[in-house]
Amino acid sequence: MNSVNFRHLLWGAGFVFLQIVIFRHLTIFGAEPDVVLLFLLWLTSKRDRTSCLLFAAGFGLLQDAMLDLWGLHMFSKTLMVMLIYNFLPRHAETRLSIWQVFLIVLIASLLHYLIFMTLGLLVETYATDAYFYTYWIGNSVYTAVVGSLIYLLTTD
Repeated sequence: MNSVNFRHLLWGAGFVFLQIVIFRHLTIFGAEPDVVLLFLLWLTSKRDRTSCLLFAAGFGLLQDAMLDLWGLHMFSKTLMVMLIYNFLPRHAETRLSIWQVFLIVLIASLLHYLIFMTLGLLVETYATDAYFYTYWIGNSVYTAVVGSLIYLLTTD
């Protein structure tokens, strides 16, 4: 394992830890941001497809193991990375505007949570329709806002 993969593995495990310990409890009207998804989107813009899929599966499985969901995050994050990989900008010479970042993260979040909640409904983890829309729309918008703020605060 080279040092870049090891660093990404440590950063991803750190984001999973932050998601479980901190961000899971920062809810607004029942919605919570997914910083693991944000890290995977960043990683997808930097790495090749195969390594991104492996990282998504690994971090999703780790998140599932800590939340006792066993496969929902792993499948939804891996499928989201597979579907959105070709649409993300790579190594852009110009910095994206905040609205572009918000839109990219919002679309990726909507796709991720749609897959996640559909799987949850199929295995009857989340049984109510109202919770479906609150979780799907609320978490997606909250994740997009947090991702945009992180992008605004970071410099290259």
